[in-house]
Amino acid sequence: MAKEIDLKQLVDILKKGAELVDVRELEELKEGALDNIKHWPLSSFGLREGDISKTRPTIFYCRSGLRSLKAAEIASLWTQQDVYSLRGGYLGYLSETKPELE
Repeated sequence: MAKEIDLKQLVDILKKGAELVDVRELEELKEGALDNIKHWPLSSFGLREGDISKTRPTIFYCRSGLRSLKAAEIASLWTQQDVYSLRGGYLGYLSETKPELE
């Protein structure tokens, strides 16, 4: 089962080696993106089953948090690792004081 996380949790989980996946469509990336992402648009997400990490947690995000939660729920069926969705998505990230992502 996927879990929703906030920005502080995002930073903590990334420091532990999680992968970060943006599920927005290509044209949405023009709005900006977090660093060191993988880009798996939700429209072709079903083709990514073999790409999900079997050894590291994965964090998904989208524009507002709805699509990433859907992606995380699907991906949680593909791996035994923890799977997360960033609450509020990229817009939430922009509206908060941005923590340093490493």
